[in-house]
Amino acid sequence: MVERAPSREILVRPRTLLVIAATALAVALTVWVFLEAWAVISWVFIAVLFAIALMPAVDWLERRGLPNTAAVSVVCFGALAIVGLLGWAVIPTLVEQTTELIEAIPGAIDDITRGRGPLGFLQSEYGLADRVREELQDQSGSTILGYSGPALGILRGIVTVVFATITIFFMVFFMLREGRRWVDAGLDLLPASSRPRWERMLAGMTRTIRGYVTGNLVISLIAGIVAYVTLFVLGVPFALPLAVVVAILDLVPLIGATIATIAAAAGALGQGIVPALIVVGVFVVYQQLENHLLQPLIYGRTVQLSPLVVLISILIAGSIAGILGALIAIPIAGSLQVVLTELIAIRRERNLARWGPEGR
Repeated sequence: MVERAPSREILVRPRTLLVIAATALAVALTVWVFLEAWAVISWVFIAVLFAIALMPAVDWLERRGLPNTAAVSVVCFGALAIVGLLGWAVIPTLVEQTTELIEAIPGAIDDITRGRGPLGFLQSEYGLADRVREELQDQSGSTILGYSGPALGILRGIVTVVFATITIFFMVFFMLREGRRWVDAGLDLLPASSRPRWERMLAGMTRTIRGYVTGNLVISLIAGIVAYVTLFVLGVPFALPLAVVVAILDLVPLIGATIATIAAAAGALGQGIVPALIVVGVFVVYQQLENHLLQPLIYGRTVQLSPLVVLISILIAGSIAGILGALIAIPIAGSLQVVLTELIAIRRERNLARWGPEGR
Protein backbone atom coordinates (compact mmCIF):
# COMPACT_ATOMS: atom_id res chain seq x y z
CA MET A 1 0.00 0.00 0.00
CA VAL A 2 1.07 3.55 -0.67
CA GLU A 3 1.21 5.51 2.49
CA ARG A 4 -0.35 8.93 2.35
CA ALA A 5 1.58 11.87 3.62
CA PRO A 6 0.16 13.21 6.82
CA SER A 7 -2.16 16.12 6.21
CA ARG A 8 -1.24 19.50 7.55
CA GLU A 9 -3.76 21.71 9.18
CA ILE A 10 -3.31 25.44 9.12
CA LEU A 11 -4.90 27.14 12.04
CA VAL A 12 -6.00 30.69 11.49
CA ARG A 13 -6.84 32.63 14.57
CA PRO A 14 -10.06 34.68 14.60
CA ARG A 15 -7.97 37.74 15.39
CA THR A 16 -6.00 37.26 12.15
CA LEU A 17 -9.23 37.02 10.16
CA LEU A 18 -10.51 40.16 11.81
CA VAL A 19 -7.29 42.01 10.97
CA ILE A 20 -7.48 40.92 7.32
CA ALA A 21 -11.15 41.88 7.06
CA ALA A 22 -10.53 45.24 8.72
CA THR A 23 -7.60 45.96 6.41
CA ALA A 24 -9.64 45.08 3.31
CA LEU A 25 -12.52 47.24 4.57
CA ALA A 26 -10.16 50.15 5.25
CA VAL A 27 -8.64 49.89 1.76
CA ALA A 28 -12.09 49.71 0.15
CA LEU A 29 -13.30 52.67 2.22
CA THR A 30 -10.20 54.68 1.28
CA VAL A 31 -10.70 53.97 -2.42
CA TRP A 32 -14.40 54.87 -2.17
CA VAL A 33 -13.67 58.15 -0.40
CA PHE A 34 -10.94 58.93 -2.92
CA LEU A 35 -13.31 58.39 -5.84
CA GLU A 36 -16.24 60.24 -4.29
CA ALA A 37 -14.17 63.21 -3.17
CA TRP A 38 -11.84 63.37 -6.16
CA ALA A 39 -12.69 67.01 -6.91
CA VAL A 40 -11.77 68.10 -3.38
CA ILE A 41 -8.67 65.89 -3.35
CA SER A 42 -7.54 67.44 -6.62
CA TRP A 43 -7.98 70.90 -5.08
CA VAL A 44 -5.83 69.79 -2.14
CA PHE A 45 -3.11 68.61 -4.54
CA ILE A 46 -3.19 71.95 -6.34
CA ALA A 47 -3.12 73.85 -3.05
CA VAL A 48 -0.07 71.90 -1.87
CA LEU A 49 1.77 72.66 -5.10
CA PHE A 50 0.99 76.37 -4.89
CA ALA A 51 1.83 76.54 -1.19
CA ILE A 52 5.24 75.03 -1.86
CA ALA A 53 5.78 77.42 -4.76
CA LEU A 54 4.82 80.50 -2.71
CA MET A 55 6.73 79.60 0.45
CA PRO A 56 9.99 81.37 -0.63
CA ALA A 57 8.10 84.66 -0.95
CA VAL A 58 6.72 84.22 2.58
CA ASP A 59 10.20 83.42 3.90
CA TRP A 60 11.61 86.50 2.16
CA LEU A 61 9.05 88.79 3.82
CA GLU A 62 9.58 87.16 7.21
CA ARG A 63 13.32 87.75 6.97
CA ARG A 64 12.53 91.43 6.52
CA GLY A 65 10.57 91.64 9.75
CA LEU A 66 6.98 90.84 8.80
CA PRO A 67 5.13 88.42 11.10
CA ASN A 68 4.11 85.10 9.58
CA THR A 69 0.41 85.96 9.27
CA ALA A 70 1.14 89.32 7.64
CA ALA A 71 3.65 87.78 5.23
CA VAL A 72 1.25 85.01 4.25
CA SER A 73 -1.56 87.55 3.75
CA VAL A 74 0.59 89.76 1.52
CA VAL A 75 1.71 86.84 -0.63
CA CYS A 76 -1.71 85.19 -0.93
CA PHE A 77 -3.72 88.34 -1.59
CA GLY A 78 -1.04 89.57 -3.98
CA ALA A 79 -1.27 86.33 -5.96
CA LEU A 80 -5.07 86.50 -5.88
CA ALA A 81 -4.99 90.08 -7.13
CA ILE A 82 -2.80 89.08 -10.06
CA VAL A 83 -5.16 86.23 -10.95
CA GLY A 84 -8.15 88.57 -10.58
CA LEU A 85 -6.63 91.17 -12.89
CA LEU A 86 -5.86 88.52 -15.49
CA GLY A 87 -9.42 87.21 -15.21
CA TRP A 88 -10.89 90.70 -15.48
CA ALA A 89 -8.85 91.35 -18.61
CA VAL A 90 -9.42 87.99 -20.28
CA ILE A 91 -12.71 86.40 -19.14
CA PRO A 92 -15.24 88.75 -20.86
CA THR A 93 -13.53 88.42 -24.24
CA LEU A 94 -12.98 84.73 -23.65
CA VAL A 95 -16.69 84.13 -22.95
CA GLU A 96 -17.74 86.17 -25.98
CA GLN A 97 -15.34 84.54 -28.42
CA THR A 98 -15.91 81.02 -27.08
CA THR A 99 -19.68 81.44 -27.40
CA GLU A 100 -19.26 82.71 -30.96
CA LEU A 101 -16.96 79.78 -31.71
CA ILE A 102 -19.51 77.23 -30.48
CA GLU A 103 -22.34 78.92 -32.37
CA ALA A 104 -20.21 79.01 -35.52
CA ILE A 105 -19.52 75.28 -35.49
CA PRO A 106 -22.73 74.23 -37.33
CA GLY A 107 -22.06 76.79 -40.08
CA ALA A 108 -18.48 75.65 -40.43
CA ILE A 109 -19.62 72.07 -40.68
CA ASP A 110 -22.16 73.12 -43.32
CA ASP A 111 -19.32 74.65 -45.36
CA ILE A 112 -17.35 71.43 -45.03
CA THR A 113 -20.40 69.41 -46.07
CA ARG A 114 -20.72 71.48 -49.23
CA GLY A 115 -17.04 70.96 -49.99
CA ARG A 116 -16.06 74.54 -49.29
CA GLY A 117 -12.98 75.62 -47.38
CA PRO A 118 -9.69 73.87 -46.68
CA LEU A 119 -11.36 71.03 -44.76
CA GLY A 120 -13.84 70.03 -47.44
CA PHE A 121 -11.93 66.79 -48.07
CA LEU A 122 -13.21 65.46 -44.74
CA GLN A 123 -16.66 65.12 -46.29
CA SER A 124 -15.69 64.07 -49.79
CA GLU A 125 -13.25 61.41 -48.67
CA TYR A 126 -14.45 60.34 -45.23
CA GLY A 127 -18.07 61.51 -44.91
CA LEU A 128 -17.19 62.86 -41.49
CA ALA A 129 -19.10 66.11 -41.82
CA ASP A 130 -22.50 64.45 -42.22
CA ARG A 131 -22.14 62.51 -39.00
CA VAL A 132 -20.94 65.50 -37.01
CA ARG A 133 -23.64 67.74 -38.47
CA GLU A 134 -26.39 65.32 -37.59
CA GLU A 135 -25.11 65.11 -34.06
CA LEU A 136 -24.99 68.88 -33.72
CA GLN A 137 -28.49 69.28 -35.19
CA ASP A 138 -29.90 66.70 -32.80
CA GLN A 139 -28.39 68.56 -29.88
CA SER A 140 -28.97 72.05 -31.39
CA GLY A 141 -25.46 72.93 -30.32
CA SER A 142 -26.71 73.04 -26.74
CA THR A 143 -24.93 70.17 -25.07
CA ILE A 144 -21.43 70.79 -26.31
CA LEU A 145 -20.55 71.95 -22.84
CA GLY A 146 -23.20 69.82 -21.12
CA TYR A 147 -25.71 72.59 -20.42
CA SER A 148 -28.76 74.22 -21.97
CA GLY A 149 -26.84 76.75 -24.03
CA PRO A 150 -23.27 77.73 -24.90
CA ALA A 151 -23.26 80.93 -22.88
CA LEU A 152 -24.91 79.27 -19.89
CA GLY A 153 -22.44 76.41 -20.03
CA ILE A 154 -19.47 78.76 -20.14
CA LEU A 155 -20.91 80.86 -17.31
CA ARG A 156 -21.51 77.81 -15.14
CA GLY A 157 -18.00 76.58 -15.84
CA ILE A 158 -16.59 79.97 -14.84
CA VAL A 159 -18.61 79.90 -11.60
CA THR A 160 -17.14 76.47 -10.82
CA VAL A 161 -13.63 77.73 -11.53
CA VAL A 162 -14.19 80.79 -9.32
CA PHE A 163 -15.48 78.62 -6.45
CA ALA A 164 -12.54 76.25 -6.82
CA THR A 165 -10.13 79.20 -6.92
CA ILE A 166 -11.53 80.66 -3.69
CA THR A 167 -11.39 77.27 -1.96
CA ILE A 168 -7.83 76.63 -3.11
CA PHE A 169 -6.88 80.15 -2.02
CA PHE A 170 -7.94 79.52 1.58
CA MET A 171 -6.27 76.12 1.63
CA VAL A 172 -3.02 77.69 0.39
CA PHE A 173 -3.37 80.42 3.01
CA PHE A 174 -3.68 77.99 5.90
CA MET A 175 -1.00 75.68 4.49
CA LEU A 176 1.44 78.58 4.36
CA ARG A 177 0.55 79.53 7.93
CA GLU A 178 0.53 76.06 9.48
CA GLY A 179 2.35 73.79 7.04
CA ARG A 180 5.78 74.28 8.55
CA ARG A 181 4.45 73.37 12.00
CA TRP A 182 2.85 70.21 10.60
CA VAL A 183 6.13 69.18 8.98
CA ASP A 184 8.11 69.86 12.17
CA ALA A 185 5.58 67.92 14.23
CA GLY A 186 5.87 64.96 11.87
CA LEU A 187 9.67 65.08 11.97
CA ASP A 188 9.59 65.16 15.77
CA LEU A 189 7.90 61.75 15.72
CA LEU A 190 10.90 60.21 13.93
CA PRO A 191 14.02 58.85 15.63
CA ALA A 192 16.73 61.47 15.99
CA SER A 193 19.14 59.41 13.88
CA SER A 194 16.84 59.33 10.84
CA ARG A 195 15.54 62.89 11.01
CA PRO A 196 18.38 64.44 8.92
CA ARG A 197 17.65 61.98 6.12
CA TRP A 198 13.97 62.86 6.07
CA GLU A 199 14.83 66.55 6.12
CA ARG A 200 17.08 66.06 3.08
CA MET A 201 14.32 64.19 1.26
CA LEU A 202 11.72 66.84 2.07
CA ALA A 203 14.10 69.61 0.98
CA GLY A 204 14.79 67.85 -2.32
CA MET A 205 11.10 67.19 -2.96
CA THR A 206 10.22 70.80 -2.15
CA ARG A 207 12.94 72.10 -4.46
CA THR A 208 11.70 69.86 -7.30
CA ILE A 209 8.04 70.77 -6.88
CA ARG A 210 8.76 74.48 -6.48
CA GLY A 211 10.96 74.63 -9.56
CA TYR A 212 8.46 72.75 -11.69
CA VAL A 213 5.33 74.65 -10.63
CA THR A 214 6.76 78.14 -10.97
CA GLY A 215 8.67 77.32 -14.13
CA ASN A 216 5.76 75.58 -15.81
CA LEU A 217 3.36 78.43 -15.09
CA VAL A 218 5.77 81.03 -16.46
CA ILE A 219 6.49 79.00 -19.59
CA SER A 220 2.79 78.32 -20.15
CA LEU A 221 2.01 82.03 -19.89
CA ILE A 222 4.72 82.81 -22.43
CA ALA A 223 3.35 80.14 -24.79
CA GLY A 224 -0.15 81.60 -24.52
CA ILE A 225 1.09 85.12 -25.26
CA VAL A 226 3.09 83.92 -28.29
CA ALA A 227 0.03 82.03 -29.56
CA TYR A 228 -2.32 85.00 -29.11
CA VAL A 229 0.02 87.47 -30.80
CA THR A 230 0.58 85.10 -33.73
CA LEU A 231 -3.10 84.32 -34.23
CA PHE A 232 -4.14 87.95 -33.79
CA VAL A 233 -1.59 89.22 -36.32
CA LEU A 234 -2.76 86.60 -38.84
CA GLY A 235 -6.37 87.66 -38.33
CA VAL A 236 -7.45 84.26 -37.03
CA PRO A 237 -10.89 84.50 -35.40
CA PHE A 238 -11.30 83.37 -31.81
CA ALA A 239 -7.62 84.02 -31.15
CA LEU A 240 -8.07 84.37 -27.38
CA PRO A 241 -9.82 81.01 -26.75
CA LEU A 242 -7.24 79.28 -28.93
CA ALA A 243 -4.41 80.98 -27.04
CA VAL A 244 -5.92 79.88 -23.71
CA VAL A 245 -6.11 76.31 -25.03
CA VAL A 246 -2.46 76.54 -26.09
CA ALA A 247 -1.42 77.82 -22.66
CA ILE A 248 -3.30 75.03 -20.87
CA LEU A 249 -1.96 72.32 -23.17
CA ASP A 250 1.57 73.68 -22.82
CA LEU A 251 1.37 72.83 -19.11
CA VAL A 252 1.55 69.14 -20.09
CA PRO A 253 5.19 68.26 -20.80
CA LEU A 254 6.31 66.66 -24.07
CA ILE A 255 2.95 65.94 -25.71
CA GLY A 256 1.13 69.14 -24.74
CA ALA A 257 3.07 71.38 -27.11
CA THR A 258 2.38 69.09 -30.08
CA ILE A 259 -1.34 68.98 -29.37
CA ALA A 260 -1.38 72.76 -28.91
CA THR A 261 0.29 73.26 -32.29
CA ILE A 262 -2.29 71.05 -33.98
CA ALA A 263 -5.16 72.90 -32.27
CA ALA A 264 -3.83 76.34 -33.22
CA ALA A 265 -3.12 75.27 -36.81
CA ALA A 266 -6.62 73.82 -37.11
CA GLY A 267 -8.06 77.13 -35.93
CA ALA A 268 -5.97 79.01 -38.48
CA LEU A 269 -7.07 76.77 -41.36
CA GLY A 270 -10.21 78.87 -41.69
CA GLN A 271 -7.97 81.66 -43.00
CA GLY A 272 -6.25 79.38 -45.47
CA ILE A 273 -3.34 77.00 -45.77
CA VAL A 274 -0.67 79.70 -45.62
CA PRO A 275 -1.75 81.12 -42.20
CA ALA A 276 -1.95 77.57 -40.84
CA LEU A 277 1.59 76.84 -42.06
CA ILE A 278 2.81 80.11 -40.55
CA VAL A 279 1.26 79.14 -37.21
CA VAL A 280 2.96 75.74 -37.36
CA GLY A 281 6.29 77.37 -38.22
CA VAL A 282 6.04 79.91 -35.40
CA PHE A 283 5.08 77.21 -32.89
CA VAL A 284 7.90 74.91 -33.98
CA VAL A 285 10.46 77.71 -33.61
CA TYR A 286 9.01 78.69 -30.25
CA GLN A 287 9.10 75.09 -29.00
CA GLN A 288 12.79 74.89 -29.86
CA LEU A 289 13.41 78.08 -27.89
CA GLU A 290 11.29 76.75 -25.02
CA ASN A 291 13.04 73.38 -24.91
CA HIS A 292 16.61 74.64 -25.27
CA LEU A 293 16.48 78.10 -23.68
CA LEU A 294 13.45 78.74 -21.46
CA GLN A 295 13.23 75.40 -19.69
CA PRO A 296 16.94 75.15 -18.77
CA LEU A 297 16.91 78.82 -17.71
CA ILE A 298 13.69 78.68 -15.64
CA TYR A 299 13.83 75.15 -14.28
CA GLY A 300 17.56 75.21 -13.62
CA ARG A 301 18.63 72.11 -11.73
CA THR A 302 15.36 71.65 -9.86
CA VAL A 303 13.80 69.16 -12.29
CA GLN A 304 16.12 66.56 -13.80
CA LEU A 305 14.22 63.63 -15.24
CA SER A 306 14.76 61.38 -18.22
CA PRO A 307 12.35 62.10 -21.11
CA LEU A 308 11.32 58.42 -20.98
CA VAL A 309 10.47 58.74 -17.28
CA VAL A 310 8.53 61.93 -18.03
CA LEU A 311 6.50 60.28 -20.79
CA ILE A 312 5.72 57.16 -18.74
CA SER A 313 4.77 59.30 -15.74
CA ILE A 314 2.41 61.41 -17.83
CA LEU A 315 0.75 58.39 -19.40
CA ILE A 316 0.22 56.61 -16.09
CA ALA A 317 -0.93 59.67 -14.15
CA GLY A 318 -3.10 60.84 -17.04
CA SER A 319 -4.87 57.49 -17.28
CA ILE A 320 -5.56 57.60 -13.53
CA ALA A 321 -6.53 61.23 -13.01
CA GLY A 322 -7.00 62.75 -16.47
CA ILE A 323 -5.57 66.16 -17.25
CA LEU A 324 -4.81 66.87 -13.58
CA GLY A 325 -2.79 63.68 -13.36
CA ALA A 326 -0.80 64.69 -16.43
CA LEU A 327 -0.10 68.08 -14.86
CA ILE A 328 1.15 66.72 -11.52
CA ALA A 329 2.99 63.72 -12.98
CA ILE A 330 6.35 65.49 -13.13
CA PRO A 331 6.37 66.78 -9.53
CA ILE A 332 5.36 63.34 -8.29
CA ALA A 333 7.98 61.60 -10.42
CA GLY A 334 10.62 64.10 -9.35
CA SER A 335 9.72 63.60 -5.69
CA LEU A 336 9.90 59.83 -6.06
CA GLN A 337 13.30 60.22 -7.69
CA VAL A 338 14.50 62.26 -4.69
CA VAL A 339 13.23 59.57 -2.30
CA LEU A 340 14.80 56.78 -4.33
CA THR A 341 18.13 58.60 -4.51
CA GLU A 342 18.12 59.08 -0.76
CA LEU A 343 17.25 55.42 -0.12
CA ILE A 344 20.10 54.31 -2.38
CA ALA A 345 22.47 56.63 -0.52
CA ILE A 346 21.33 55.20 2.82
CA ARG A 347 21.89 51.66 1.59
CA ARG A 348 25.38 52.54 0.37
CA GLU A 349 26.23 54.10 3.73
CA ARG A 350 25.10 50.98 5.55
CA ASN A 351 27.06 48.71 3.22
CA LEU A 352 30.11 50.92 3.62
CA ALA A 353 29.83 50.82 7.40
CA ARG A 354 29.31 47.05 7.38
CA TRP A 355 31.77 45.84 4.72
CA GLY A 356 34.23 48.72 4.40
CA PRO A 357 35.31 50.59 1.24
CA GLU A 358 36.37 47.38 -0.50
CA GLY A 359 33.03 45.65 0.09
CA ARG A 360 34.51 42.87 2.21
